[in-house]
Parts: sequence; structure tokens; C-alpha cells
Amino acid sequence: MRTPSGPDDIGRSGPAQVRAFARTEIGPYLAEHGEADYPRPLVRRLAQLGALGATVPVEYGGSGWARADVAGIGYELGRGWQPLAGLVGTHLKLCRQVRRHGTPEQRRTWLAPMARGETVFARAYHEQGVGHPSRLRSSATRHGGTGVLHGRKSWVTNARDADRILAVARSPHAVLGVFVDPARPGVVIGPELPRPGMLGVSLAEIAFTGYEFDPDEEVLGGWGHDLTESLLAHDVTSYVSRALGSADAVHEQALRFVRDSLDQRPAGVRGAVLLRVGELATRVAVMRSVRQSLLGPEPPVTPDEAKVFCTAHLQEAVREAALLCGGAGYAAPETTLGRHYRDALALLIVGAPNDALLQRIGERELGVEPGVTVKPDA
Repeated sequence: MRTPSGPDDIGRSGPAQVRAFARTEIGPYLAEHGEADYPRPLVRRLAQLGALGATVPVEYGGSGWARADVAGIGYELGRGWQPLAGLVGTHLKLCRQVRRHGTPEQRRTWLAPMARGETVFARAYHEQGVGHPSRLRSSATRHGGTGVLHGRKSWVTNARDADRILAVARSPHAVLGVFVDPARPGVVIGPELPRPGMLGVSLAEIAFTGYEFDPDEEVLGGWGHDLTESLLAHDVTSYVSRALGSADAVHEQALRFVRDSLDQRPAGVRGAVLLRVGELATRVAVMRSVRQSLLGPEPPVTPDEAKVFCTAHLQEAVREAALLCGGAGYAAPETTLGRHYRDALALLIVGAPNDALLQRIGERELGVEPGVTVKPDA
């Protein structure tokens, strides 16, 4: 069964409950609590629904949802509140990495509490001005039975409230993921980074200064296990789902507003309103088609192309919806258009910045090695 504005509904109870949760519980929570504080009650509810264990196999205590079901989480939370989608998306990404790269003991230790929401992870990877794992400035060194982590990370989602942090750093021979307990010495979480949107979930820099860890037990996959290939092959599909979720939400709000107000507008304006509604509907329909193609068995579009397209067109969708609704529709307390407008911009840069993805697409089109400058003919 399918709604005109959403992805295919899923018959299994967990994903269907996430859909109901996102459409009935997020709005009332934000109306009461606002966007200032960490949404612990919402995170707890998502854990109860199995969403935090969606990428964890059943044998490790997770839900083991299919890829389309996991994409549905991003879509529904993107409709409801992008910061929550970002928090959950980061956690699910870390669940996948522990599942794929963790030692058997690490899988047994971490995956079940991650799936239950008892241990929520953040990832400290990005460093300003660094585009490749091999160029990371953060370092992990080993001195006998003690590992030492140094470095500074930018833009860490959920930095302040995560139970554990996977810090990505270079050792002399590999790019490692270090399990960090933020309560231990050597971890300094900076102030909140100023931003117009994506509020409610912490975004901050983290400095590691002589943080000591067990190099055998607290390195993902064990000391020397290299994450470079995994980091370069990151999947940005979740951002496509989040962009479509937001676009569908503002599209529906704009339609409701226009239906209620069209008869009150001057006759000379109605044609322009209908034209803009048509533009918005077409834009969102194509975004939906791109997402459906991406989730299919043989997608004609790559995740990079889909992320660039859908997040860029989301900017236009929220702008068109805002123009259709005007101040009354944008700022009305019963609508979420203003929040979607503020949060949409971040999707251009989170995960992998669109400019970096476009460069990668260009390299692939021209058949050049990453980082090679193509010189024009003389």
C-alpha cells in the first residue's frame, strides 16, 4: 500500500511503528520542549521500536531490517525532524561498521547494547581541510600495551551526549577506529558550533590529548585493521531519504495552505500560484523517482548523484513552499515549514559535501585518478 507522498509502507510492525511515531510524536514533543535540548525521550522511543538496531543482525540482538526499511527510517525522521534523523543515521552507520569490521568479541560487546539504545555512538572523523583518510592529522600510536590518541575533530554530531565515540585516526601503517569513552581523561568537547538549523542534537569539535586506550581491545577490528577503503566507500543513501522526507513534508504543508487560501487571492495571482504549485509538485515527484531508483536492484543513478540531486532540489522545494505560504504559513506555530527551511541547508554538506561528491563524479566521468588536475589542451 502506498501514499501519494511517501515511500512504500512496510507491513512489518517495527517500520510501520516508526512511521506512526514520526508523524504523531515528534511534533508534540517539539511543541512542548522546543529544539534546545537533547531529545532523550524520542531516542528512547526509537530504541523501543527497534529502529536503533535496524542495521544489527538478529543474532547480535538487533532488528535486522532490510535496506528499504532502514531507508524508511531516514525518510520518516527527515519528514519529522532532521536533527533526530542525523543522530539516528550516525548511530546506524556505526552499527554497520562494528558489524563489518569488529572482532567477534567487539560485536558481542557492542552490538546488542547499541541495538537497545543503551549505548549510542558518535563518530569523530572529519577534520577541516582534509578530504582523504590518508591525510588525517589525528594520530594513534602504540607504546607497548598502551595506545595514545591525539588530534582534533570538527563537526561531530551528538558529540556531547554520545555514550561512546569512534575516533578515526592514522597509525604509522593504517587508518584506525578507536573506541573512546568521553568520560575518561584526554577528551575535551568544545562549545556548541553556531548554526541556523539542525538544533537539539549536539554539534561540536572534540580534542583528544593523550587519550590512552587498549590497542588490542579498543580498536575496531584490532590494532592494524585499516578502515580506509570503508571510509572512502561510504553510502550516502540515507541523505537522499532524508531530503525526500523533508520535501514531501513541505509539499504537503504548501498544498494545505494554498487550498485554504486560493479563493481569497486576487484572480490575477491565482495563475502564478498554480504555476508554482506545479513546479513544486514536479520537483518532489522527480526526487521521489530518484530515491526509488536508488533503492532498486539495478539503480541507473549512483548514491553520489542521487545525494547531490535530491539535497540540491530540496533547497528549491523549501524555497518554493515558503513563497507559496508567505509569512502566515512560514511562521505559523502549527506548521513545520520554518524548521524544514532552516535544516535543509545542512544536507548539502553533511555526510559528504556535495562539492566533494561532484568532484568525485567528475573524476569518474573523465576517468582520472582522484586529485589529478586535468590540464586543458595548449
